[in-house]
Amino acid sequence: MLATCFVQTLSKGTAPCRQGEKPEFLQVVLSGRVGLFADGPREEVLIEFMGPSDSFVLPAVMLDAPHLVTARLLDESRILFWPAVAFRECVKAHGALSYGASLLLSRYWRTLIGQIKDLKLLSAVERLSAFLLALAPRDTGPVTVVLPGARALVAGRLGVTPQSLSRAFAALRPLGVTGSGREVSIVDPGRLRKFGATSVFSIGAPLD
Repeated sequence: MLATCFVQTLSKGTAPCRQGEKPEFLQVVLSGRVGLFADGPREEVLIEFMGPSDSFVLPAVMLDAPHLVTARLLDESRILFWPAVAFRECVKAHGALSYGASLLLSRYWRTLIGQIKDLKLLSAVERLSAFLLALAPRDTGPVTVVLPGARALVAGRLGVTPQSLSRAFAALRPLGVTGSGREVSIVDPGRLRKFGATSVFSIGAPLD
């Protein structure tokens, strides 16, 4: 099935697919980080982060439909390219691949619904706390998490302005959330979890 695939190492800032274009390849992140960006009339906003093992164009490839977002590399990354036509033929012919694609599309759907619920039901502070907790490896004890991108990108992911994100971080400071740049320290993840509503965040689950 992989006979038609190839792997490329691409530099930071490269856009392997763009909003509005028809997909030529299914693309899988082997290493590095990729951001999905939506182009609006006034600005470009990050929709989702992706990392190793994520595929960021599966829905568009399956439907042979234009991309809804632009993918841009946030670090130097190794990307596997699987020709779209060949991938669709393999999905039709191989039940295991079809099942895997169905699981991934189901995860995309759940992530999409989770984001919509969070935008409609949670405040910016609650969204930020849930996002940080999704990055934390444990529920108790001090922990330091690394944001998947710059804070301006995280603001786009959470649907807030950078100024609102700064205010949300300030609001969490009394709960033991501190740090600067991409590193954030959480004194007690359990206390932070009790602070707000439960939210489903799937870091690296693309919505293309």
